[in-house]
Amino acid sequence: MSYQAMWFLIPAPADVVERHGPRLRALLDAHAADPGNRALRRRWEREGLAPEELEELAVGPLGEDPDGLYAVWEDCGTAGPCAAVQARNRYPVLGLAHGLGPERTAGLPGWFGDVVVGPEEVRAALPAVEAVFDLDGAERRALDALRTDDLSGLFDAVLLVWRAAAEAGHGLIGAQFVP
Repeated sequence: MSYQAMWFLIPAPADVVERHGPRLRALLDAHAADPGNRALRRRWEREGLAPEELEELAVGPLGEDPDGLYAVWEDCGTAGPCAAVQARNRYPVLGLAHGLGPERTAGLPGWFGDVVVGPEEVRAALPAVEAVFDLDGAERRALDALRTDDLSGLFDAVLLVWRAAAEAGHGLIGAQFVP
């Protein structure tokens, strides 16, 4: 069966993060604490995973309620530049996680693209996010080789949106899902 998955990273004014953040963070925390998810992530970090297992690991909890996500994003309005990437028959953040590997991916807040951070957290995490994408020539070429038409905007979008949110004093809310 074919499907189209999407990933969004949207700047969120502080009041939107305050209103929706507790519910969304509770979902993320429970997902990250799940013993099966923790074991699969540790295995990815130690020995790698088959593509199907990596997809299982990368599917976060925020995409389970698309209508709820649309309501959150509607509340965000047009707070600044956002990222929106779609991919056919895979979750968009899989390409990013595969290209960056487990160590660099661990430097990104949230769970494989599912993220809820307030303005202070965006500013505090910016150096770590910049470090994740500070690739040498060989690393950049390897990551560029993973680009497809589906994922052409993903690799550069995260840092662009993160920097703009930090500069504007906004938080960020991101999620991948199948609409």
